[in-house]
Amino acid sequence: MKKIFSFLASFLPALTLCAVPFIAEQPVIDGDLSESRLADIATIINTQNPDIVALQEVEYYTNRTGANTPRPINNNINMLNELAYLTGMHGMFYVTLEKCYGGKFGNAILSKHSFDETRRVMLPCAAGTEQRNAAIADIKLPDGTEFSIVDTHIDMSKLDNGMSQIKEVNRIPQLGKHYIVAGDMNRRVGTAEINELSSVWTLALSREFDHIGYYPANGWVVKETKVFSDNQLSDHYPIMVTLEFVK
Repeated sequence: MKKIFSFLASFLPALTLCAVPFIAEQPVIDGDLSESRLADIATIINTQNPDIVALQEVEYYTNRTGANTPRPINNNINMLNELAYLTGMHGMFYVTLEKCYGGKFGNAILSKHSFDETRRVMLPCAAGTEQRNAAIADIKLPDGTEFSIVDTHIDMSKLDNGMSQIKEVNRIPQLGKHYIVAGDMNRRVGTAEINELSSVWTLALSREFDHIGYYPANGWVVKETKVFSDNQLSDHYPIMVTLEFVK
């Protein structure tokens, strides 16, 4: 029996100086991620019905939004818990910044399937630059099918960080296992960093800085790809790939 999974990379809006690369694009969401906007994001997820959702720039009880401006209402939102509740999916938050405007900041994964194991890999960064991580979730289905999702957000502010972080992500896959990588790499196809990423991962879909790839090359078959270009909830377009698992 074929195993077919859908993976949605949903890029939440940049909300503060903690999300350095995206501050210039902040007007897209007017600096306000309230519960109502999270509900709208959840509606997209529920409509598309993916197996896995990779999220970047996720906040945990922060008290700010926009370019350094505290929000007067809807403070202290646990974004992941809200989305997990609204979608009925399992969720895991992976902290990148332990202290960020009174809360925490990082990546998150939502899944229809329960997590067998979760972990994070802190990516290398030069002194004085923002920490980044690779969030990893291992999933094992009742029939024994196993795969892992890797969710990451690569630094844009310092070019050397980008290459060293991509190389660290490339060290994650292990022979004999199936992986999906999804995230904001802050690099387009054709750059040295994405060429490096492609030396290990087969890219299923790329849209500007955002990419979904898989490993090994013969372990998955791409069935469908989507770019949600009508999105008004984030400064990135969510992208989605449907893959067939090949044993």
